Amino acid sequence: MKLFSLLSIFLLTFGLSGCILFDEDKSFAWPDVTESECNFDNNKNLTCSPYLDGFDVPHMSAIHPENDELWIIDLNGLILSWDGFSLFKVANLSFLISNCHFEQGLLGFVFDENFNSTNQVLLSYVKKGPCDGDNESNLFLASAIIDNSGILNISSIKIIQEIYQPYRNHNGGYLQSIGDNKYLWGIGDGGGSLDPHSNAQDTSTPLGTILLFSFIDNEIYPVPGETNFDSLVLHNGLRNPWRFDFDNNNNRLWVTDVGEKCWEEVNLLSINESANLGWPKREGLHKVHSNGYTNENGTCYYDEDAPLASDDFTDPITSYIHEGGNCSITGGFWMNWGPKSIQDRYLYGDFCTGSIWTLREVEGIWTDEYIGSFQGMIVGFGRGLSDEILIFTWDGTIYSLN
Repeated sequence: MKLFSLLSIFLLTFGLSGCILFDEDKSFAWPDVTESECNFDNNKNLTCSPYLDGFDVPHMSAIHPENDELWIIDLNGLILSWDGFSLFKVANLSFLISNCHFEQGLLGFVFDENFNSTNQVLLSYVKKGPCDGDNESNLFLASAIIDNSGILNISSIKIIQEIYQPYRNHNGGYLQSIGDNKYLWGIGDGGGSLDPHSNAQDTSTPLGTILLFSFIDNEIYPVPGETNFDSLVLHNGLRNPWRFDFDNNNNRLWVTDVGEKCWEEVNLLSINESANLGWPKREGLHKVHSNGYTNENGTCYYDEDAPLASDDFTDPITSYIHEGGNCSITGGFWMNWGPKSIQDRYLYGDFCTGSIWTLREVEGIWTDEYIGSFQGMIVGFGRGLSDEILIFTWDGTIYSLN
C-alpha cells in the first residue's frame, strides 16, 4: 500500500539510550531480529502489503477521535500521526522511558473518551532508570494534553499511578477504553522466571492482573460493583497480558496471556465478573511443575488424566504448544470490522513464526483456524484508516492485510 521511510526523522529526533539486558528468565533467550517480508500464504484471499517502515518497534496504533489520523506508538517513546500521505511527529518521550530491556518502553496509549473537551491522552510506560544492577524502573500511568497544534505538551504530563516492578520484564502496560468512561490496564506479573513471588495469585498486589478503572479529573477510581477485592483489579492470575480487546456488542473481553515454557493461551472473559486464570500454578489448561514445564519429565506434553492445579481457575478457550517455532502469542482483535472473510472472529498470531489464526464460534464451540503465515516477528496488530488489519513487526516495519 503506502511505504514511507522514517529514517531521517529518527536520526534527528531519537537516539536509543540504555543497554539491552538479558531476560530475567535465564532459561529464555530472545531470538535475533529477523527481517520481515510480506509473503502471506492464506486461504482467505487476503492481500498483504507494506504500509510504513523505518520505525524502531512500532507495536500499537489508535485512530484519532476527531481527525482522520492514525497515531502510531513505538516502544522507544516516539508517537507519530499518519494521515495517509505524510507523518507528523506528535511526541518524543525517549527522555522519559526506559529501554534497558526489550519489554520496557512506551507500552500503552489511549485517547481520553472526552478528548473533544479535555484534549487529554493516557500513557503507560516504564520510567527511565539505571540499566545496571537491580531494576529501578517502575510502570507508570500518566495523562498528558495535546495542544492545539497537535503536539503532546511535555510539561502537561501528570503521573497518576505507579506500579512497582521487581524485574525488568513482564510489564504488560496495554491500555484500552471500553466506553462509559471506563478503561482497562494490563499489568504483568513483575517478571522473573515462574513468577517467583507468586504475584499473580497475591490479591494485595496489582501485578499479574487486568485493572478496570474510571478516569475523572486526572484521577482513577474503582468502578463500583465491577471489580474484585474492593480495588481496581478485574482479573488476576495472568503472566503477561500483552494484548486484549473488548467486544462491546457482547460485553466480553478477549485476553491473550503470554506463556513461559510451554503453552500460549486465549481467554474469553466477562467484563462484569472477575476471573482467576491460574498463573503461576498453571499455564493454559495444564499444571506447572517446579521445573517450569507442564510435565514432570521436563516436556510440555500433558497427561489428560492428570488433575489440574485447581477447579477454581477460569479455563482458556484455546491454547497452543511451543512447537514448530511458536514461542509467544500476540493478541489482536474481535473482528467486527475489516475483511469480510474473517469478520465475527477473534484474530491473533505468534511472535516468532508469524502464524496468524482466527477463532470463531461454530454451534457453541470455539474453533481455531489457521489463516496464513506472515514472514516476520509480530509484536502487535492495529486497525488502519481504511479498516485494514495492520501488522506491527519487531524489525520496525508495518504491513497491512485487506
